[in-house]
Amino acid sequence: MSIDATREGGSAILRMGGRLDREWSEQLSHTLEDLLQDGVRSLVIDLSGVTYVSSAATRVLARCQEELAVLRGEVRLTPLSSEVGEMLAMAGWDSRFDAAGGPDSGSALRQSTWYSRSGALTSGQYQMSAAVSEGTLACHLHGHPDRLDQAPIAPDDCSAVTFPSGTFGLGLGAIGRSYDECRPRFGELIAVAGYTAYFPSDGARMADFLLGGGPVAPSAVLASGLTCEGGFSKLVRFNARPEADAVPLSELAGVCLEAVGGETAGLVIAGETAGLSGARLRRSPASSGASPVRFDLPDVREWLSFAPERTYAGATALIAGVVARKPAGPLRAHLRRLGEAGDLYGHLHTAVFSYRPLPQRTVELGDLVKGLFENHELRDVLHVVWDDRGPAGVTESALIRGVGWVAPITQLS
Repeated sequence: MSIDATREGGSAILRMGGRLDREWSEQLSHTLEDLLQDGVRSLVIDLSGVTYVSSAATRVLARCQEELAVLRGEVRLTPLSSEVGEMLAMAGWDSRFDAAGGPDSGSALRQSTWYSRSGALTSGQYQMSAAVSEGTLACHLHGHPDRLDQAPIAPDDCSAVTFPSGTFGLGLGAIGRSYDECRPRFGELIAVAGYTAYFPSDGARMADFLLGGGPVAPSAVLASGLTCEGGFSKLVRFNARPEADAVPLSELAGVCLEAVGGETAGLVIAGETAGLSGARLRRSPASSGASPVRFDLPDVREWLSFAPERTYAGATALIAGVVARKPAGPLRAHLRRLGEAGDLYGHLHTAVFSYRPLPQRTVELGDLVKGLFENHELRDVLHVVWDDRGPAGVTESALIRGVGWVAPITQLS
């Protein structure tokens, strides 16, 4: 059996020969995953030399077809013998994709409202598209971050919140309905499109999550944090320039803020990661007898889990938060500097998933989030940080490609 790939930009031709049995199906799966991760969205699979296709292989090909359909890409199998065609049909292969790229693959799919952002940036290439032109967000502040220095956090410091599909939020909190239920587990939390995830600080080894979509929205208790509701006004698609390894998160946040022409914006980003700089609490500041959180060395090591280098390269990150230039008033206490540009601040959390290729065209946020939570492994939940310790630090998170939803914040309470 042989598998050879030829690439040109976002297109690839995969030529195979021999018997595509279960063992070689695993090799095919790895090859397809690598191509998708490298940005291939148009794929031709040449089966002219294949004499046998096992059921394991048909599942791999059908899964590839589904992934590319979600990504607004295309996959074609050519040429197909009658025997191979029958085997693929039994696995649910849509034969309409074999002719010219499949349903909706004509000019209508390729017409786009995207436009390129003018101006040169160090690392990223950006394209914009309107979501809902009048889309704006209302942002609500919960608790006060300075209370971490005065632990234990009390019931009056916390807010019970719900996360229906039209909201997103982040902060220090736990899934649950009451302070007493949540206090031993307060950790980094993120909620997007009705799905909520957090990393319990009670010694848990895995992040936990609650799926949305039911009649009752997920509930959580926040010791401090931000929630936003409303609609997004812009989509921002990005990828690293050929000469750059990745797009720094601070650069991306600045572009998103600029896209909506505001001083303060809420955003959700789905991106393929080059590496993440993040931290999370080891202990709950609301647990019985908790002492104040200390962020100075060496005490910070008892409170925070963080790595001496960027982590989770080659994963998919769902990032949500608020960014602002020169924030003032109550919002200022919730934001931290995002990069070397001294006027850009933000508060961002990320849910980290096993790798999933991301669409390069318009995509519904709810559909993407649902696919991540229901079909991929949730690996971590982190507070995204800019590590400003100089040569000893890991600087900041960086992404390879992805898409963001952003809107100006016009109400703050």
